[in-house]
Amino acid sequence: MLRFRNNEDYQQYYYKKDLKRTANGLGLMLVTVFVLEMGLDMIIAIWSQSKPFEFTMLFGSSDMPSLLLNGVASAVLFFVVAGLYVLLEKRSFGALFPFEKVGKKKLAMLCTIGIAISLLSNLAPEMLSEVFGMFGISNQGGDVSISGSDDLPSVLMYYLVIAIIPAFTEEFAFRGVILGSLRKYSDGLALVVSSAMFALMHGNFVQIPFTFCCGLMFGFLLIKTNSMLPGMIVHFLNNGLSVTFDLLYQYNIMSSNLVNLCYGVVIVITGILALIFLRRFAKEDDGFFKVERSDDVIPYREKVKTAAGSPTVITFSVMMLLAAVFQLMQPYLMSLQR
Repeated sequence: MLRFRNNEDYQQYYYKKDLKRTANGLGLMLVTVFVLEMGLDMIIAIWSQSKPFEFTMLFGSSDMPSLLLNGVASAVLFFVVAGLYVLLEKRSFGALFPFEKVGKKKLAMLCTIGIAISLLSNLAPEMLSEVFGMFGISNQGGDVSISGSDDLPSVLMYYLVIAIIPAFTEEFAFRGVILGSLRKYSDGLALVVSSAMFALMHGNFVQIPFTFCCGLMFGFLLIKTNSMLPGMIVHFLNNGLSVTFDLLYQYNIMSSNLVNLCYGVVIVITGILALIFLRRFAKEDDGFFKVERSDDVIPYREKVKTAAGSPTVITFSVMMLLAAVFQLMQPYLMSLQR
């Protein structure tokens, strides 16, 4: 039988126990998604090798199966598994997925700030790729090319899978279920943990810094507006711009130098506007840049330690880091097979 010296010790013990239980549930949800996604990947790979002709006839270009896999994995696995978690935990969908009304002007300013920060964060993968390249390591981040397919359905599928679906499914899972479940302990905890899980889920060292920064931005927008809409819009715009510039280069509409120039111009314009809007928000609200903590039952560091130290969260982190290592070594492994 547990004995406590005082009521404070009693509260701290059961607080940490509840936080660990919540973190374990969220970690298990992500582990389940990852395992099912790997299983689906294997099934499609075996199918494409055993019946290549039927597979190509059904899906079109050689890259379509990859696009289909990403779309199905995001739309079905995330929605189904995350939805089941919400139902099993008997949590309120309204509380986890808030959509409070945001004024059009405020929404436009917040989205401009969000896309400017997201585009700037996009520079991190480029720099990391250059660093890896210096050591003869190629890490493409799982990019998909459809340059061999000039039909409209392939282009639309590319936009659907890369830009549209993640804006809904990833926001549903990471900003809705994960951030929403952890907000009762601390907005700061929810923001950091959900962003870290979001970054690790990409399973790629090049993308981890970028996606962590984006996760912080998407979560910050949700906390400040109590609405998932701004994060979804910024998520879509960021991915959509990347897809657009990528297609312009793949189809030789623009050279790589021109694409980089246009991308830089967009960053400069949105960056200037973002600075103007940030200054305005700071004047109107002294606490705009602050993320309030929900309670002080245990210190913030103890909350992070408790959540990060949960068994399933550790399992998920190790799995994704191993996946990132495999992604990094994949070109080398493929060269050995030759």
